[in-house]
Amino acid sequence: MRSELDTVADWSSELLVAADLDLAAAQAVVDTLAYAERRGFSSHGFMRLGIYISRIRAGGIKRRADVSVVSDQPGLLIVDAGAAAGAYSAIECVKLATRRASESGAAVVIARNANHFGAAGFYTDMMATAGLLGIAVCNTDPWMCAPFGGRPILGTNPISIGVPEAGGLGPQLDMATTEGNYGKIAFARDHGEQIPDGWAVDRRGNPTNDPDEGLAGALLPSGGPKGFGLAFMVDCLLAVSGARTSDRAGPLYGDPADPQHLGQAFIAISVDSSQSPFEYSDRITALSTAVRGSATPGSTRPPMVPGEPEKERLAQASGWVLSEPTRRELESLSQELGVAIPG
Repeated sequence: MRSELDTVADWSSELLVAADLDLAAAQAVVDTLAYAERRGFSSHGFMRLGIYISRIRAGGIKRRADVSVVSDQPGLLIVDAGAAAGAYSAIECVKLATRRASESGAAVVIARNANHFGAAGFYTDMMATAGLLGIAVCNTDPWMCAPFGGRPILGTNPISIGVPEAGGLGPQLDMATTEGNYGKIAFARDHGEQIPDGWAVDRRGNPTNDPDEGLAGALLPSGGPKGFGLAFMVDCLLAVSGARTSDRAGPLYGDPADPQHLGQAFIAISVDSSQSPFEYSDRITALSTAVRGSATPGSTRPPMVPGEPEKERLAQASGWVLSEPTRRELESLSQELGVAIPG
């Protein structure tokens, strides 16, 4: 039997195509949204569909964009994403990085003129599935304030690193460089919830638990100066392609006719250049086992390696249900675009 998630994914694809997005790009977007939902990241899931469709219809996301290589060097490719749907340009870049790394051992692909690409872990999973260590980063419009600063100046600038391991995907890091990302705070707002301490400040720079005040103010960097430093250096990496740094990036929730001009970067590294894939996998397995075995007596659960909480949620995804605020938005989009609402 089809799950509700499968039904919503098909529904979302129909909405994107009805908005005149190219079928391949629509499938890329839906795949990334469903990926996030399965892992418990509703903040990067179907709640984003509305803003994507608004930007497609207005022109900020090009319906039939041309993703092209503008500089091809032995270890580095620079790509113009052509204001395509962010997921589509990112997948094309990952394909380039994967193919080049399989030939030469490593590859770096950096894109400019990109749009929001969703959950970064989707792309490192692609590379890890191909037997590569994968790194994916992008920037966003400014949401983060600097330590001792007050107004938003850098994006949430997420970082993901994923590795292969025998039997499938290995550990994976997927993190925003802010303590909480925009999507999680917007999700709390839409569901009438408060946000945790340390996530945001209001417009006066005071700590707040109110998601509306936090979104009107600024998000706090993860780990203070450390998260801010990571976000800053992500921008420095992406600027290699000519992408805008996040202080100058177009806002996702701004004028939908304006492309965001974000940067995306993907690094793929072969794990078998100096050893067999089995030796590499054994090392990662041993490291993970050491982490899990490091609990103190009386611990209620063992320590976890990066990516394990998401795998736990993935195993429980069969009971996934679309949130009511997002369902209402999709129903409204269906009425606007003439798409049947699933029964």
